[in-house]
Amino acid sequence: MSNFYWAQEDFLAARQAGKAWGWTIFRPQAVLGFAVGSMMNMIAAIGAYAAISRELGLPLIYPGTGTRVTEATDARLLARAIFWAGSAATAFNQTFNVTNGDVMTWENLWPVAARAFRMPLGLPQAMPLARVMPGHAETWRKIVARHGLAPVSLAEMVAGSWQFADFAFSRTHSTASLLSTIKIREAGFGDCIDTETSLAFWLGEMQARNFLPPAAA
Repeated sequence: MSNFYWAQEDFLAARQAGKAWGWTIFRPQAVLGFAVGSMMNMIAAIGAYAAISRELGLPLIYPGTGTRVTEATDARLLARAIFWAGSAATAFNQTFNVTNGDVMTWENLWPVAARAFRMPLGLPQAMPLARVMPGHAETWRKIVARHGLAPVSLAEMVAGSWQFADFAFSRTHSTASLLSTIKIREAGFGDCIDTETSLAFWLGEMQARNFLPPAAA
């Protein structure tokens, strides 16, 4: 099966040939932002997992395996890059990696999630979230009712992001996934954001919008 990304890029380049308009392609890492029902939303997956663990009286346990250095991309940073590209001549017909600018491991971000829900951390324990968490739909309904959250089921909230989280937390076939952002910085876009700050912001945003329970149990 061919990768539809490349097919889209080839189609766009062919349509643009000889035209006055141009295109810009952005390649982020795991995007951190607000979304409900997304197939690739780490915020919903981490937040729902933490909320259910707290409801069950459990510490926040990192469910992954291995140590993999990687990056993330804050949705606000990506939006600023897209806005920049709309008027930057250096972005005309170019492809850019765009990331927060720092590197991390998901396990090292776990204290941020624990603070967002005022939970203790537990010892790491490998656990396939996609198999375990859908069985806690009733626990989630209790959380929604008790905190007056938006009437969204666990399946509607997280969707396929359990699988995405499992993939991110347990990719043991490589030790790192890093993108160079030299090209976009040399082109004129140098914004950055600390990934711990990004994760804390978006968990807080989903709490403020009433999709995740507040820090106080």
